[in-house]
Amino acid sequence: MVWVQTLAYASLAFSVLAAFGAVLGKQWLHSYTTNRGRGTLEERGIERQMKLDGAEYFRLQAILQAFLVLLQISLLLFGLSLSANMWVKQTTISSVIVCTTAFGIIFYAGTILMSALRPDSPFQVPGPGLFTAICKRMLPKTFTFTPDTLTSNTSVRMSAIRWIQETSTNPEVVDTVAGIISCVQCPPNLDVSAIFAHLRDRFLACRDNEELYIKYGKAMAHLCIQPVKIDEKLLEFYGNDKFLSTRSRFIRDAFMAGRAAYDQLKNTREADDRRKHWASVRTALRTMIVHARWGRLSRPDEEYILGSDLRWHDSNEHEPSCEEFDWLVDYLADGAFDWSLDHEGLNDMHHTDDETKGNAFLALSAMRGLGSSTKQRSYIESLIRCMGSTRPSRLRYTALQAAHEAREGLASITSASMPQDVDTDLMNKLSCAILTAVCPNDDQTMQDTGPDASFYHHRDWCYTRLIGALSQNDEWFQRLTRDRHVDRCISLVDTCPFGNPDFTLNHLVTLLRIKSSGKDLPFGPTQERWRLWIADAWTYADSLHFDDDDVDLLIALVTATRLNLTASADGIPREWLAGLAEELDKILEKGRQPFNQYDIAEAKIDAALSSLLGLHTELSHVAKQRKTSQKDTSTGASGLDSEP
Repeated sequence: MVWVQTLAYASLAFSVLAAFGAVLGKQWLHSYTTNRGRGTLEERGIERQMKLDGAEYFRLQAILQAFLVLLQISLLLFGLSLSANMWVKQTTISSVIVCTTAFGIIFYAGTILMSALRPDSPFQVPGPGLFTAICKRMLPKTFTFTPDTLTSNTSVRMSAIRWIQETSTNPEVVDTVAGIISCVQCPPNLDVSAIFAHLRDRFLACRDNEELYIKYGKAMAHLCIQPVKIDEKLLEFYGNDKFLSTRSRFIRDAFMAGRAAYDQLKNTREADDRRKHWASVRTALRTMIVHARWGRLSRPDEEYILGSDLRWHDSNEHEPSCEEFDWLVDYLADGAFDWSLDHEGLNDMHHTDDETKGNAFLALSAMRGLGSSTKQRSYIESLIRCMGSTRPSRLRYTALQAAHEAREGLASITSASMPQDVDTDLMNKLSCAILTAVCPNDDQTMQDTGPDASFYHHRDWCYTRLIGALSQNDEWFQRLTRDRHVDRCISLVDTCPFGNPDFTLNHLVTLLRIKSSGKDLPFGPTQERWRLWIADAWTYADSLHFDDDDVDLLIALVTATRLNLTASADGIPREWLAGLAEELDKILEKGRQPFNQYDIAEAKIDAALSSLLGLHTELSHVAKQRKTSQKDTSTGASGLDSEP
């Protein structure tokens, strides 16, 4: 009982001392804040500084924290005395008090440990700094939960940006924050959906303010190229005319920023500067990819960006000349960052360099050609090099897409009209490289199941259109036959699934060109699979926008249908011919309207409509003849049955 009473009275004494110290501390602080003195502003400032220096000299903060320690000691002694007193009288009741006291001690020790390990923890204990120092000394140096400094600082910046967006009522402050976002590198897997949603709202609200509209658009694009998490629904802008009309501006600005960074990269030899400029080129190309799809923003690693249109125009609505793309050709040709890759600490950039080259090919696809005359050989050599079997699949397919967009220029190259520095040997290597891009291994099946499978449909779509264009050139057709391209196009008939009419239409036209050259196909026009291909292609043709390329496809499809169906109509069901005629009716009813959206020559439109009308007439005539023939046969059979 003596020890119990001793603990109880000691607790009471410490509690009274803590209360007395708290009252004194409150008086001291009140005197410090209210007594401003007299005299001029300078004299009062000096007096104020003297009081601050005095508070630091006499350890005012430490004394105030000591009063808190007294209260903590008082609480501990009270819990011990109460537990000991009740333990003597009733152990069952005392167990509740002991457990509660123990829980309080453990919880408080946990907050001390957390404050020692994590400076950003909200459970900071101001009093027992000695306990914190002891914890740090007792724990191993490797045992720490202190976050990475760069990651922690970036997370703090993004949290501050979000807080300003949610709480600030000053539009100028919010607009300034949008510019800051473009300078922040986000840590991986950070969820920035809330920040992106605020940017999106302001982006849509500032559609009449061109400067702010572009600022918010670039801030959103910057977040899209970071390895962060963004709600996919926030990336969609379908139906927003302003977004569609300014898409070219965002692509152009990123293109120009990349060109400026590459010029600086070529003019410096310092490793740090080259690394900085190379990163700027990479960022600019990734930003272009963000705007690759119509009606939404994209992430640079999306597979759907393959096949997207990255064409852009200047403020005067003029498309860029091929010379403006020379810097991208130079980047691909000389391996802009290869010089720095040999330096220590930069070997991890090989992968990102392949990614950047793939983005460069996507940007070059907008050129729709082989570039300026002085760069064509360099460009073709880059295509060959990046289509190699050891290259990543994404790089091979982006190079294939660039070659596909330059198909008209490649198809025009003959031995009699070779561009500067381009020769027959280079064209032969390109032909082999194109096949390697789609079949990197000789024993690989036509429908890939490895990493290439994710881009399968787009790859074969580009491939068949490219081969179809090249096959129009006799010299190219000889190369394609020699290098087994024709065999691959024919084999795709068995591996291509239905339901992809765009691919069906282009592949059908390619097969037509192969057949017109005298090459036998392993199927006839009366086979059901061939008829399904024709019907699928015409169903898709009804939804075409009929730009210049689509008109060429349409005319080629008419020729393919006439060549492969009307000549063997006897083996084709009449109902199928009538159904195909109805599909042509739908297109003919639209007249010239679909063609007038684009700047297409009148003669070309007349030729397309004339070919459609001619095929429709032939199909209707054949279907009518078949119907009459079936009717006559039925009547004749009926007459024979009626004879006695």
